[in-house]
Amino acid sequence: MIDITEHYTQQYHSLAENLPGNGVEWIKTYRNNRLSRFQEAGFPTTRDEDWRYTTVRPITNKKFTSIGDIQVDRYALISSKVAEHSVMDFDSYQLVFVDGVLMTDFSELTALGDGVQINSIADVLRQRPESIQTYFDIDHAEESNGFTELNRAFSKDGAVIELQAGVCLEKPLELLFLSFGDEALAQSRNLIVAHEGSKATIIERYVSAETGYSLTNNLSEVVLDKKSEIDYYLVQTQSRDAYQVSGIWVTQASDSRFSCRTITLGGILVRNEIKIRMLGEGAHCDMFGLYSLSGKQHVDNHTTVVHGAPNCTSNELYKGVLNQRSRGVFHGRIKVEQDAQKTDAKQSNNTLLLSRDAEIDTKPQLEIYADDVKCSHGATIGQMDEVSLFYLRSRGIDESDARSLLTFAFVNDVLREVGIDSLKESLESILSSQLISDRQTV
Repeated sequence: MIDITEHYTQQYHSLAENLPGNGVEWIKTYRNNRLSRFQEAGFPTTRDEDWRYTTVRPITNKKFTSIGDIQVDRYALISSKVAEHSVMDFDSYQLVFVDGVLMTDFSELTALGDGVQINSIADVLRQRPESIQTYFDIDHAEESNGFTELNRAFSKDGAVIELQAGVCLEKPLELLFLSFGDEALAQSRNLIVAHEGSKATIIERYVSAETGYSLTNNLSEVVLDKKSEIDYYLVQTQSRDAYQVSGIWVTQASDSRFSCRTITLGGILVRNEIKIRMLGEGAHCDMFGLYSLSGKQHVDNHTTVVHGAPNCTSNELYKGVLNQRSRGVFHGRIKVEQDAQKTDAKQSNNTLLLSRDAEIDTKPQLEIYADDVKCSHGATIGQMDEVSLFYLRSRGIDESDARSLLTFAFVNDVLREVGIDSLKESLESILSSQLISDRQTV
């Protein structure tokens, strides 16, 4: 039986000649080095501290395959699925990816203006790879694991988004990732660069077009120049047959603003990694997370915020609703380096357990090496408040509606941070349907 690491190594060698930019020496060397790191590290296990509460055996017990080009005869099906999963009245620029490959025929990028450049990373690697070499050369060695090295080795496509200085994107830019199952491995790598004073809202959204096991292994790297602002959404509503590992790595310069909202309402095993480095004075980041789980879903939110410069601020709030035999993991780490005086950092994780069999492992963590800081962190775990439930029922509200009202009240701190009305309404509808369905199956 072929070892799972060897399975992906063989895939790499079979695809290598057709990977974008393979004819460029530095790209070829880069990919080979990343493959070597993957072979050395393998996939993470529960012996790794950062993966202590999450086993990836359900992923490594299957052999996912990276697909080739999308067949033309599937275009009608893709078109119908894009329409089905578009958010009603959602006015946005849109890039559509199918199993990790950008589909330009279904992407809407008109009227972006001269100050915004959006390209397929595959095209950039073929035509002008030197333009992104600097970003590829950033090592991030201490942040990597087997999944990130696998992505770097042979991800085939993704988006390169560059906002010129002072540009403000009028509408949100949505990266819509469709997974078609069939044990497909979808890997995209995205690069987002916001130059001085630019602003944009970017939505990274994952949906399942069909049932069937799939693995999505995506990596997005965001670089913010001074005084730039990015509002970022990571939204996952895939099927219960979907596995996903997502990485968002952010570098912030002075006086930049990054706000991230992570909403996980789907998938059977999901790992969200968000790692933020504030390297310039006066930078600020907000991180809001919501995860609602049932059945045997497992979602692991792993966040790292590094305060590397003085007078930086961060605010982090994650809320989870767990039902049936689901399991949630939250590991939030704030690191304040020695020169990062006047840091102000807050972190909180709150979890509502709706079942005796649901489980949460939470680990807020502070590492402080400066002496003039203000930092706080904490976690709460609780069940539905029976007094509040009794109060609502005594006012003529039936039990099902009362439980929904209390659940929505619990997560409202996160939902109200969704600044796009149609997206917020869509998420509320999905969450409400899930809560009703979960109670019916108890």
